[in-house]
Amino acid sequence: MTIAHILALMEGTGTGASALKAAVTLGRRFSARVDLLHVAPDPATVVPVVGEGMSGAAVQQIVDSIRAEAEGRSKTARGVFESCRDAESLPVVGADDAIAPGTFQVSYREVVGEEDTVVLQYGRLSDLIVMARPKEEGEAESSAAFDAALFDSGRPVLLTPAKPVSGIGKTVAVAWNRSREATRAVAAAMPLLREAEKVVVLTARESETGPAPSELAGYLAGHGIAAKTWAFLPVSRSIGDDLLSEAADAGADLLVMGAYGHSRLRELVLGGATREVLSRGAIPVLLVH
Repeated sequence: MTIAHILALMEGTGTGASALKAAVTLGRRFSARVDLLHVAPDPATVVPVVGEGMSGAAVQQIVDSIRAEAEGRSKTARGVFESCRDAESLPVVGADDAIAPGTFQVSYREVVGEEDTVVLQYGRLSDLIVMARPKEEGEAESSAAFDAALFDSGRPVLLTPAKPVSGIGKTVAVAWNRSREATRAVAAAMPLLREAEKVVVLTARESETGPAPSELAGYLAGHGIAAKTWAFLPVSRSIGDDLLSEAADAGADLLVMGAYGHSRLRELVLGGATREVLSRGAIPVLLVH
């Protein structure tokens, strides 16, 4: 398995440069096609939601406001793309153009519609979906695009920090709790693990039953990947914070982890590793549910 097709979401909120930089970096590394996608909302679709009991003038005012905001986001997203295109001399092709396999090319597409529907349409046939973590804590979890990418696309999601990072995947930390979700994350990350200079298997010493970290290291060795195990004792009430701290101590520039091993409602109410990493992660995180 390799990475041949990357989809990067350009949200037009000021964080698009982060997703773009990560996608372009990986696109070059794997000689992959990178499709940049901006989804603009259709203002008319809000009328059935907000229109009941409101005057025609009030509804039109709301529609005009949404349209103006959408146009501003579209302009921002395209501006980020064009700046990167010019600065890095990106090889640009049309969004619907066919390209030869093993060729690094970049396209830009803008679609008007509902975010979750559009992300599914283009994301399910991508090898990796890249999107930036919003600047405000908690926004990632409430994003329709994030929901569609993580829970419904069937593809791995690379969530990048709000600010662009200079490198990705040189040292990879794998959060291993022996779960089904962690197993899927490892499988999805194999192309990145093969390219990494260093792979560290992070595990808390209170993990559930299942393959031990040493067994995972042995499995990776069978794929030509040398991995070191890194066991730690949780020192705070937040396993997510502990994971991020241990990943930082390992010098990792990418964290691979399974997402929402517990129910999402439980994590929202009680907290959980996924939620904490989404809120506070300062390095890119590859997530698989």
